[in-house]
Amino acid sequence: MQKFISPSDIIKPENFEEKLVWYGLLSTYVMYLLGAQPIAFPVMAWVLFLYLIKKLWNQNADTPEKEQIKIPIIAWIWLIFIPLMVIALIFSHIDFSLGLGRLIRSLVKWGREWGLWAIFPLVACLKIRPKLLYRGVCIVSLQSLFFIVICYLAYLARVPQGPIYGSPFHRIGGGSADFYSVLFYFFDGESGQPRLSLFAPWAPTLALLGMIYFFLVRQESNRRWRIIGTIGAVAMIFGSLSRMALVSLPLVMVATWVLTHFDQPILYFTAGLGSSVTGIFAASMMGSIKSFINRINQARASSSKLRFRLAEFSLYKWRTDAPLWGHGFTEASGPGYTLFFPIGTSGCGTWVNVLYTKGLVGFIALIVPLVCTLIVLSYKASKSETARVGLRVFLVLLLFSITQEVDVLSYVNWPGLLMIGLALKE
Repeated sequence: MQKFISPSDIIKPENFEEKLVWYGLLSTYVMYLLGAQPIAFPVMAWVLFLYLIKKLWNQNADTPEKEQIKIPIIAWIWLIFIPLMVIALIFSHIDFSLGLGRLIRSLVKWGREWGLWAIFPLVACLKIRPKLLYRGVCIVSLQSLFFIVICYLAYLARVPQGPIYGSPFHRIGGGSADFYSVLFYFFDGESGQPRLSLFAPWAPTLALLGMIYFFLVRQESNRRWRIIGTIGAVAMIFGSLSRMALVSLPLVMVATWVLTHFDQPILYFTAGLGSSVTGIFAASMMGSIKSFINRINQARASSSKLRFRLAEFSLYKWRTDAPLWGHGFTEASGPGYTLFFPIGTSGCGTWVNVLYTKGLVGFIALIVPLVCTLIVLSYKASKSETARVGLRVFLVLLLFSITQEVDVLSYVNWPGLLMIGLALKE
């Protein structure tokens, strides 16, 4: 180990908040095998939030400046707007007479999903070093490499696909059984190829995590850990066989460059040159883009068709039944038109889900802090590498929100939420 890492490169947690983050990351696969992730990591986040409140309560004029906690305005915006979803939930449950029991379950569900988006910008104001997060994610990526090898060996040994077992924590935490299941691999319905999900509930979620991890591990200062982390993150992306991952990486890189060069002449020069080139080769470029999009959709044609049906029907139900407050919850199954998949979820994406379950009020409660965060990160990213990483992670989450419910996945993508918070604190 000493040959692998010099003493100066060894990173250890220095305080309570760093210990929770550090050991939380290192225990990722232990929690996955126990089926405890959906419970353990939201609890960890709320413990950090309560610890922050305690620190703020004890803070006074005599507190040394280096120990003072300063909360940026953008963090307050998240804390003010996201809880407005709770109001939407309460009124939707009243409108549809869903009862107190379901309301309590919905509030608990909000607390471990969108609630984490509200508190991580605040939690990041604690004394947590970005380099601790980078190293921790590198270690999880190394662990993932071992598990990827095991999963493919299981495939070669013809171990049956699907869940090996389900955790009893499902009875406590609720939600989808996929959150608590352990499996080696499963076959893609279209191509017949094996897909991996590892510690994520679904394969597309693994691609999302691989993208987040990729941008985090690239900031690791130790070259060997950086290489290992990069290989692990890329392996997660390829193992998932996700279509979204094919377009996310170049889009995020280009979008980051554009957003961080608004005040520089090179952006306008590049835009002018790009417009000229586009005008000359417009026809062939449009043909190539259409061909690429068709190829992506045809990779899993039935999946694309189902997503479209779910989104279309969910938006129709939102407009006609509950435009202001939403329905409050998603039913266990939908009609035959959607192959009995639940309306408002299971592939509809974050935005359709928010409109269906929390209505226009919930949508506004989400869009305001998201837009403000994009503006703040774009400004900071031109001056800070930490903010640039946070912007990339934020853009990844935005892109995947088109097809994934990123709020439901907060218990696994929390390192990305923490990174965004650290970037906003810069």
